[in-house]
Amino acid sequence: MTFNPRMLTLAKEYAGLTQAAIAHHAGISQSLMSKIENGFEVPSATTLASVAEICAVPVEFFQQNDQLLGEGLVDLFHKKRLTLPAKPLRQANGIANVIRLEVVRLLRSLDITERAPFPSFPIDQHESPEEIAVLVRATWRIPSGPISNLVEAVENTGTPVLLADLGHERLFAISMPAIGANTHLIIVNSKLPASAQRFALAHEVGHLVMHDGVASENMEKETNDFASALLMPAADITKHLRVVRFRDLGGLKAVWRVSLAALIYRAHSLGQITDRQYRTLNMDLNRLPHGRKREPGEFPAETPTLVRRIIKHYQSDLGYSITEIAKLAVADLAEFESRYLGRPELRSLASKGPSPRMFSLVSQ
Repeated sequence: MTFNPRMLTLAKEYAGLTQAAIAHHAGISQSLMSKIENGFEVPSATTLASVAEICAVPVEFFQQNDQLLGEGLVDLFHKKRLTLPAKPLRQANGIANVIRLEVVRLLRSLDITERAPFPSFPIDQHESPEEIAVLVRATWRIPSGPISNLVEAVENTGTPVLLADLGHERLFAISMPAIGANTHLIIVNSKLPASAQRFALAHEVGHLVMHDGVASENMEKETNDFASALLMPAADITKHLRVVRFRDLGGLKAVWRVSLAALIYRAHSLGQITDRQYRTLNMDLNRLPHGRKREPGEFPAETPTLVRRIIKHYQSDLGYSITEIAKLAVADLAEFESRYLGRPELRSLASKGPSPRMFSLVSQ
């Protein structure tokens, strides 16, 4: 078997484990594990099976030679990233890359021809994020007013959206451009409230549309402005924000399916409230029982369906079993079912040392 040591590093990051924990589970020294990870030693079949077990990946995972995306391409550009410790960032990067590898493998055998285009409007070639948001809505033929289902609009382009616990509440979402693949991929933190999930998804769409994986100094403000304009077009919402009272924001949230914080931000960016009013409304928001983290008036989260429909196509039209589909994706069967079919974990490694899964991944 051809062994790719980079895949061992990826499996370690994906599982959120240390090299020492993996070595202990495999019954070898950390020194030997370090040499294996750095390509100086080739692991025995027994060692590799133990590593695969604790990392919850199949042994074949370590044979893959697909291109991996580093943090420069996997979108971890959020300003909050700068205040996060390295471990959750590495784990989020590992989660993103593993999901990307699996989904790309599922897509390789399919030809998704009937789909809306995923546009590219580089920010340096357009006047503003506001203008680009208008162009995106026009490209996707979204009517005026609130977007009823943003996940559906994105997945209609053939771009899979997945929900995953990214291990840290300040990692809102991750997007990966279509480099070495035939589609973009967006992962949204499943722990976020529904309104925050919608804004995070719109934010990532902005990165993919405007920045093409290239970081810039103002990119976070640009993507926030894009997300606001995509979800709340100026031509449609300005009239509703001319007199903004905190007690009225709940009704607007229900209609526009955005957070109270997003409505306040949009009212300020459109010049409908003064700087003082902006500060006062945010203080009112922070005084709520759970502050801005758990706002009142949340609505059901939107449900991604593209990957599940792909799996159903393999089953119903191509005659694959779930075991065969997981093998095609080079995924552990229990992990695959939990991640993409919403089924509970089928086994536990709690008695064998540190848990290999510090999170659960779900696409509903």
